[in-house]
Amino acid sequence: MTIWEPAGPSGAGPRYLALADAIGADIAAGRLGPGDRLPPQRELARRLGVTIATVGRAYQVAARRGLLTGEVGRGTFVAPAPAPAPAAAATPVLDVAAVHPPGHGPVHRAVAPILHRIAADPLAVGAEDADAVRHRIAGARWMAHAGWRPEPGSVEVTAGGQHGLAAALAALAQPRQVVITTELTNPGLLAAARLLRVELATVPSDAAGARPDAVDRLCARRRVAALHLHPTLHNPTGLTMPAERRRELAAVATAHDLTVIEEDPFGALLPDRPPPVAAWHRRTVHLTGITKTLAPGLRIGYRYAPPSLAEPLHAAAQALAWAAAPLVAEVVTELVLSGAAHRLAAARAAELAGRAALARELLGERVSAPGPAPFAWVRLPHDAEAVTASARRRGIAVAGADEFAARRGAPPGLRVSLSADEDAVRTALRALARLLPG
Repeated sequence: MTIWEPAGPSGAGPRYLALADAIGADIAAGRLGPGDRLPPQRELARRLGVTIATVGRAYQVAARRGLLTGEVGRGTFVAPAPAPAPAAAATPVLDVAAVHPPGHGPVHRAVAPILHRIAADPLAVGAEDADAVRHRIAGARWMAHAGWRPEPGSVEVTAGGQHGLAAALAALAQPRQVVITTELTNPGLLAAARLLRVELATVPSDAAGARPDAVDRLCARRRVAALHLHPTLHNPTGLTMPAERRRELAAVATAHDLTVIEEDPFGALLPDRPPPVAAWHRRTVHLTGITKTLAPGLRIGYRYAPPSLAEPLHAAAQALAWAAAPLVAEVVTELVLSGAAHRLAAARAAELAGRAALARELLGERVSAPGPAPFAWVRLPHDAEAVTASARRRGIAVAGADEFAARRGAPPGLRVSLSADEDAVRTALRALARLLPG
C-alpha cells in the first residue's frame, strides 16, 4: 500500500473538494501514478482529522473526474493514464464557463482616439496628483446610482475588482476570522479567503437574497469580522436584491457593528438598480469596476470606503498590487467622463438581455437569466458534477456549482456564460437543453 498522504483540507470551500483537488494535484505532479493504491477511507480520515464521509465524497468526486477507480474488496486506485486522442478526433470546445464581455469592437473604437491623444502628449500620463483626482472623479461617477453619489475623495482606483476585493478582505479580516457570505458566492472571494486563511461562514438565501434573520442568528453565535454581499446581478445566480432587503441587511449590520463588503461588478448593466447597502450602512466598502462590463483588458476597479477604513484599505491595496496601471486608468477615466462608458454599458445590456431571453426560451423554468445578466444560472435537482462532466464530454465548457460553493451542500446547479460569441452561446444553450434531465 502506498504511504501517500495529502495535506489536510483547509481554507474556504468544502473539505471534500479540497481533498479531491489535492488528489488531482498529486497525480499531475507525479507523486501518485497509475495503479497506485490510496489509503482506505477510514485510515485517511483518521490521519487528516476529517470524517469518513468527507474522504468518501472526495474519492467519489475524484472518480467522476476520471482520476480514480474502485474495486470491491480491493480498494481505491489511481486510474490508468488515458491514451491521447488523435488530434483530428478532438472535440471543439464551446467555452460558456468564463464570463467576459461579448464583442470588443465598439470598445476598441472608443479607446483608439484616447490612445492616440496620449501617444501625442508625453505629459498625458504621469502627473500623479492631478491624475488621481480625475480618476477618483470618474470612479465616483461610475459608482453613482439611485441617488447615491459618493464623494470622489472617498474613492480609490484599484487594479480591477479582484484586487479591490482581496485588499478589502486582507484589511478587514485576520487569519481564521469569520466573514459571512451566501452559500453560492463569487469564486474570487473563495480564492482570496483561501489565500488569506479567512473562514467563510454561510447564510441561506431566498427569492430576495441573503436572509437577514440568518445573518442575525450567525452574528449572535459567532464573532464575525465582516459581511460580504453581492446584491446586484449576483454571481452566479443573477439575483438582484430589492431595496427593502438591502435596508434589512444594513439594519442587521448596524445592530451587530459589522463592516459590509459590497460587490457590484455588473451594476452598470442595470442602471435602475436599487441604492447600494452603502447608502444605508456607513461602514460599507463598496466595490465595482469596468472590466466585467466593457472589456477584460480594461482592468480597473473602484473602491468606496468611509474615512475610518480608508487607511488600512489603502495599505492592503498597495501591499497586493501597489496601484492600478496609470495608462489604463487614464483610458478608463476618459471613457467615463466623456459618457462613452455608460453608452457602451447600455448597448451591452441590451445585447445580453436578448441572450437571456433565449436562455429562458430554451431552458425553461429551471433557468434564472434575469435581464442583462452576463450569465444564466441553471438549477438542478442533484449534484451538478455529472451534468457538467457530460457537457464537457460533448465539447461544452460550463461552470459547475462547486466553483461557487462556500459550503458543502450548497444548492446544485451550473452557470452558463451569455458573454461568449453569440453563435457559441446559441449552440451551447441548445445542446444543454437536450442534455439537462427532465
